[in-house]
Formats: sequence, structure tokens, C-alpha cells
Amino acid sequence: MPGSVYCQGNTLMTTIVRTLIILLLCLLTTAPGLARDTLTAPTVLITGSNRGIGLEFARQYAALGWQVIATCRTPDSADQLQDLAAQYPHLSIEQLDITDHAAVDALAERYADLAIDVLLNNAALLGPRDKQVLGNMDYELLRRILEVNTVGTLKVTDAFTAHVAASRQKKIITLGSRAGSIQMLNSPPDFYAYRASKTALHLLMKNISLALAERGILVGLINPGLVDTRGLAQIGPDDPVPDDFKGVVRLLRSGVLKLTSPAEAVDQMIALIANLSAEQSGVFLDADGQVLPW
Repeated sequence: MPGSVYCQGNTLMTTIVRTLIILLLCLLTTAPGLARDTLTAPTVLITGSNRGIGLEFARQYAALGWQVIATCRTPDSADQLQDLAAQYPHLSIEQLDITDHAAVDALAERYADLAIDVLLNNAALLGPRDKQVLGNMDYELLRRILEVNTVGTLKVTDAFTAHVAASRQKKIITLGSRAGSIQMLNSPPDFYAYRASKTALHLLMKNISLALAERGILVGLINPGLVDTRGLAQIGPDDPVPDDFKGVVRLLRSGVLKLTSPAEAVDQMIALIANLSAEQSGVFLDADGQVLPW
């Protein structure tokens, strides 16, 4: 009798396993698109991944098990990014200058069949402060900053919108800046080109959020805050300080200013991105989710 019960239980278990296998095979053969979405990790494409915030985004998303496409202008010299790719086989590096529109289109075509859950527009150019003030304006630098921060970011967004629309999460995330907020602008008036590029970028993302709402795409615009992407907090009292950052280092040493580490800032932003709501789409947000003025 006990042996009979055992045999019956074993037969039942075998039947269940066979049924599950048949269902899985049906899923894979009759609905390949659904199976791919269900069985694979989400995908993020990040621009400007060679250092700072972009590198940290690549590191943390890879550690979370995401498929990461990390782009930068010069992969051969991006040693830290190369180390990440060696550590995480699901992280791939692509050469991309976002001001090269033909290259952007070519990359989008190469990944035409890939759904991208999060498109992360991180690449940006700050430029030297002394070349962005009235009376000493470098107009070639102005054009370059606008081309990278505003036009290039728009081009990437336009080229990869279809990839995002095909994904489960459907999120376009752009890093904005308080420096681009007209309402928060105060003295000293500086970084004219950078500020203008971010102000224009904010407006573009607001427009895009309205244009893509019908397709269920969320557009996040996030200010990362004051992030120590250049290791200024680690500069010793006898170490040389770049001219553009002497004021910042002085404030850091006096305790007036505090910078967030890239790891802390990105950890906070990833949490915000994961929980981004439709109500937050097209809204200028601080990294902690607080609404910032335009």
C-alpha cells in the first residue's frame, strides 16, 4: 500500500513536470516576442558611460543583472568601463559620439530588434567657466555645448524611441540640471552656454513627454544634484587644484558645501527611475523625487 501511494505521487509529479515543459515549449514557439520579454532581464542604454555618473549607472545596473549597453566616444581609453565589461558579460560597450547623427542612426539600426526598457541620456559637456561669461564668450564652445547637451540628446532620444516603445518599462530618462532652471538662477551669472543648453533640454523633454504619453512612455527629467564626479573631496591640502574648481574645493574644506558620491547619487536615481509614475513624467525632479521649478 505505501509503495502504491509512492508510485501514484511519483506519477502525478511526472505529469506536472511534463505539462510545464509542454507549456514552456508552446510559449517559446508560438509567442517568441513574449517569451523574450518574459525570460530575459530588462535592458538599459546609457550615453556617456566612460566616467562619473554614467560609469556608475553602468556599474549599478550591471550589478542588478540588467542588460547594459554602455556608450562613450572613446571606448579604448575607458579603462574602468572595460573592467566592468570584463566583470559583467551582460554589459556591452559601444562607441558613440552623440553629435554624430549618422553614428546614432547606425547604432539604433544595429539594435533595431532590441527592446530598451530605459534609455538613459547622461552624456553632457560642461566646459570651462571663464569661457562662458559676457565679455569673454567662446562662441565655438557655445555651439559645441549646445550640440552635445541639447541637440545630441534630442537625436539619441528620437532614434531610440521605437526601441523604448517596444519594451516593458518604456522609460526615457534624461539628466537635467538646476543650472538650467530659470527660477533658481542667481548670482554669479556664469556658465552661460551650459545653463542655456540645459534650459533648452528641459523644454525639449517636457515636449517629448507630452508627445509620447499616448504610447505609454514615461519621460523622466532628473537633477542628480551636486555629485563629486572629479574626486574633489579627496584632494589633499597640498595637492594641486584645477582653476575651475578652486572655489568649490575651498567651500568643501570649509564645510559650507557637501558633495554626494557618484555611488550614492546613482543609487538614489535608480530607485527614482524604478518607481517613476505617469504623474512624474515630464516633471523636473530632484534625485530624491522632489519637484523642482523650471
